[in-house]
Amino acid sequence: MKKHIEEESQESLNTEILAAISKLTRAGFLLLLVLILLFWQNYSRLMGSKAEQPQVVQVQMPILSPAAQKGKDLFKNNCAACHHRDMKSNLTGPALGGVQERWAAYPRTDLYQWIRNSQALIEAGHPRAQELWQKWKPVIMTPSNSLKDEDIEAILAYVEAQNAAF
Repeated sequence: MKKHIEEESQESLNTEILAAISKLTRAGFLLLLVLILLFWQNYSRLMGSKAEQPQVVQVQMPILSPAAQKGKDLFKNNCAACHHRDMKSNLTGPALGGVQERWAAYPRTDLYQWIRNSQALIEAGHPRAQELWQKWKPVIMTPSNSLKDEDIEAILAYVEAQNAAF
């Protein structure tokens, strides 16, 4: 019986010792992490030069005219799914920056027709529409028949403002 009590006492002592070692190990690990973080912070301060410090760059977006602001909303709702917002990169559809210059050889109403229903202009044999179709087919631009001339002008104002900003 005495031997059994001594074994239980020894077992209990072993359990307590293991628990203490476990706590010390966790505490030591946390202390090591804190020391590493403090060292790294001070090392970065001492060794890093101002040139190596990350620079915060503020990009100021252009102030949009009222027409361009309206065009921004229209662009998001009608064009952004297929045309990149920087107006310089192709996406599903072509980059729109400079679109007015690319259509300058034709009446402005042709560009309006293109934006409203590109397929109708392609079927009519319009040279610029045919050229775009050859480059971008089989991608068909979604018709936007509900856009009024002033809506299209607002979108074009936004396109040019964004193109200039990027």
